[in-house]
Amino acid sequence: MSEEQNKDVLISVQAELTKIVQKGTNEKTVAKAELQIINKSAAAMRRAPMDLLAQLIRDYAKRERDISEEDVRILIDMVKSFFRKHLLASGYQEKKIKALITKFRDAGRRSAPWKPTSTRVPGRPQDGADGNRQSRWLLPPDHKFYASEVDATLVEIKYFLQTLAMQGAPVLPPNFIQESFHWLLGHSVEPGQYLDPIQLIPIEFQEFINEPRLIQSGHLTPLDRGGRHVPDNTFLMLARSNQIQGNQTLEELLELMERVVSGYQQRRQKE
Repeated sequence: MSEEQNKDVLISVQAELTKIVQKGTNEKTVAKAELQIINKSAAAMRRAPMDLLAQLIRDYAKRERDISEEDVRILIDMVKSFFRKHLLASGYQEKKIKALITKFRDAGRRSAPWKPTSTRVPGRPQDGADGNRQSRWLLPPDHKFYASEVDATLVEIKYFLQTLAMQGAPVLPPNFIQESFHWLLGHSVEPGQYLDPIQLIPIEFQEFINEPRLIQSGHLTPLDRGGRHVPDNTFLMLARSNQIQGNQTLEELLELMERVVSGYQQRRQKE
C-alpha cells in the first residue's frame, strides 16, 4: 500500500465511524463496527512511515481542545503508533516500549480500580463493571475517577509527549511534531523540555524506560481534594514527588515547604 493510500485509509476512519453513529443503530452493532474500523486504522498505521504519521498528527493537533470524540480516538492511535515506531527506530526493545504504552493507558483513559473487592467472587474485582479498571467516561460524572472521553484521551496523549520531552529521550527528526502541542504541554516536544511538576527537575528518559515504576501519574489538585482528571491538572511525575505531595494541593505543599524552610533558617540564625 502506498503512502497516499495509507493516508486515505487513516483519514476515512473518522467518516466511517461518524456514519455508523448517526444511523442510530444499537450499541452492539456500533461497537462491532468501531472495532472493525479501529483494526483497519491500526493496520494502516503500522505500515505508515514516520513522516506520514507526523503529518497526520500535526493536522489533528490543530483541533486542540475542541477535538471531537471520534477525532481524539484517531489521534491517540496515531500518537501511540508514532511513539512506538520512534523508539523502535532508536534501538529500544519492544517489551520496554509496550510496558510504557500499557502504563499510559492504565493511567490515562482507564481509571484505577474503584472497588477494593469483587461483588461476584472472593478477592479482587473481575472487570470494570465489578469495580476494576474501566474507561473513565463510563463512570458516573460525579465519581472522582470520572473524565470525559476527550479529556481522558488528551491526558494519555500528554503522557506520550511528556515522555518524548524528558531528558535524554531520542531526538525526533526535524519539523515533525515538535511544535504541534504547545496548547497541551506548554512547551516543545524536545528532549529536556519537560520537568517534574513538583521538584521542577529533569526526568531521565533512560531511567524511566528501564524502570517504569520510577514515574507515576499525579494530579496537582488530588482527586480526593476535588481535582479532576483533565490535562491541566494531570502530569507524569517522579514517584518521589508524588510521595512528597501526598494528598496536598500544589499550593498547600509549597506553603508547607516555605514554613519548614523558614523555621530551620530561623533556628540556624539563633545558633
